[in-house]
Amino acid sequence: MWADNETEVDLLGFDFLVDTLFVALTEPRLLPLTVGLLGDWGSGKSSLMRITRQELLKIRDDDESPSRYVCVEFSPWQYEDYDDVKVALMTTVLDAIGARAGRDQQEQVTRLRRFAQGLGRWGRRGGRVAVSTAQAAAPLALLAIDPSMAPQVLDVTKAGVNAAASEANKLLEDPKAKQAVSGNGTAEAITDAGRFRAEFAKVVSMLEAVDAVVVFIDDLDRCLPETVVDTFEAIRLFLNTPKTAYVLAANQAVVESAIDSRYPQLQRPDGAGIGADYLEKMLQLKVAIPPLSAPEADTYVNLLLAELRLDDEQFAKVLAETRRRREAGNLQVAFNVGMAGAILGDVPPDLVRDLNWAASIAEVLGGGLRGNPRQLKRFLNNLLLKHRSAQRRRIALDLPVLAKLMVLEEQHFSDFQRLFDWQLTSPGPIPELAAAESIARAGSTTSEPDDEGDTSRPDEGETADESSGARRASAAKRGRRVAQQPQVAEEVRTWADKTHVRAWLRLEPPLGELDLGPYFTYSRDKLAFGVAVTRLLPHLQELLARVQTEVAGVRRLACDEIGKLPDDERVQLVEALVEVLTRRPGGPAFLAAIELAERAPDTLSAICDALMRIPPEAVPRGQAGNAVLRLPVENPMVSALLDRWENSDAPGLKGVIGAARQAQRRGGRR
Repeated sequence: MWADNETEVDLLGFDFLVDTLFVALTEPRLLPLTVGLLGDWGSGKSSLMRITRQELLKIRDDDESPSRYVCVEFSPWQYEDYDDVKVALMTTVLDAIGARAGRDQQEQVTRLRRFAQGLGRWGRRGGRVAVSTAQAAAPLALLAIDPSMAPQVLDVTKAGVNAAASEANKLLEDPKAKQAVSGNGTAEAITDAGRFRAEFAKVVSMLEAVDAVVVFIDDLDRCLPETVVDTFEAIRLFLNTPKTAYVLAANQAVVESAIDSRYPQLQRPDGAGIGADYLEKMLQLKVAIPPLSAPEADTYVNLLLAELRLDDEQFAKVLAETRRRREAGNLQVAFNVGMAGAILGDVPPDLVRDLNWAASIAEVLGGGLRGNPRQLKRFLNNLLLKHRSAQRRRIALDLPVLAKLMVLEEQHFSDFQRLFDWQLTSPGPIPELAAAESIARAGSTTSEPDDEGDTSRPDEGETADESSGARRASAAKRGRRVAQQPQVAEEVRTWADKTHVRAWLRLEPPLGELDLGPYFTYSRDKLAFGVAVTRLLPHLQELLARVQTEVAGVRRLACDEIGKLPDDERVQLVEALVEVLTRRPGGPAFLAAIELAERAPDTLSAICDALMRIPPEAVPRGQAGNAVLRLPVENPMVSALLDRWENSDAPGLKGVIGAARQAQRRGGRR
């Protein structure tokens, strides 16, 4: 499996992004420079910075000399709970500079450290360091203010800044404050931001055989709004000097939102916050990481699998050839099972198997995870973890089957839930799944079954392949029983008619003739069998599945059948439905419970009690109105339930219930 950490080995084909950063950071005319490395969570920002750092460290006069670039790594997220982030950043940079500074510079570095440390002690008393001197250190939010901002807003903001700056100047005159930032109070002490910046610039300029100090700042989008702004202010006020560069990795939308949250009183004329403008002022260069394309995602997954199965020498050959293909501008898959044979000659059987099943789910997996490297890696880790867990119990699971089920659960949970419900009612192979595969592989959901219910009967002269073709034919045959039941057949057709389900059903391998029980044990992350469900007799489990179907006609018939059950069986089934409802209130059990309470009045009390226990925030807005329209609103339990929902703070729920009640009153119902 693979650690979810940054890496110095480029499996993503990000050479072109590394080159962009490298060229910018090594161009003296661009310094000082602040770069935004922008991308979604898990897009590879940390790895990209690590690879760029390694490239910079290779630049040296000779093998014995240190790099001409002082590279510093910093994560403000690690400091925000117990330290002043500005001070932590300044100290981290000074420590790296001190390691390269000559003896004659150590005294200056010491004075700078003393100022930074004292700033932290004084800052806790005097407030934000952003106003430690007058206008020169005003909050950087003003830099992002649009000139067209309403005059009264601008005046109020400037007045607030001036007042804060005046207060800061008074504090700096306090002998205790001076002592905190100067240490010994000598004439050489640094007592303001401007002096610090000048001294810092002098130290950096005097570093021997150093072209630039490059600071890589990660995890900014994990930080609180205060920390985000403090990090920017520390760079701008203290550290932004010649021969320095700062690379900040972040999700742009998250950082902009944090800035908006930090300065809610500052808005543009259109009412938007200043986050976007602030970031535009702070960053001289933006490098955006695009999501992986489908071929890039396939290549990445294949390389991860190759890394797992090959020794270092073999994997180095694969990486070199993959890099060559990428550098040639090839936008297609740069490594797959065929290319593995061409590169290695003798490919390990385990890798052949892995690359084959990965190719079978590539289209659905890559699209559903939106080309996100971290999500792709986590899916593979989860897959192998489940497979090895089963091996430990001597349970043989086929990786392609497990992967296919996990794809459905990961991307379309409600459809996975439906498949699971069918499994509960059908020990062994699932006939509904066999019928759905027949429908999907026939290419149409509108064709009528023949007199035996087979929707995918081959031509008389057609012979099935001995492997997958034979299994498909067997699956189609198993589906005939389902197609002979009109209500169930309609439910299966509705399920199989979904575009994403049809695409999933067509993936290899077919599952209709397999017993998926062991696979559900290991593939499911969010499902739970439930004690009440597992106690049900088979015919009650089948009813429980049908009452939660998306097909209204099937659901109504199931409700009527439940109403006719013997009392003890009806109580058991309602108990199981309530268990499912409270576990997943947003699922199909919600509408099933409402309709059952309407059509079988003796179930109303148990269902209302269950609905009362559900937090209003979890009530599905799209179905809440059905409770008003279907339940007897004059019943005290129903009235109390609707009052609870209408008086809640759950977004949108109050409006839905209120509108439904008004519509009901206008219609004169009940």
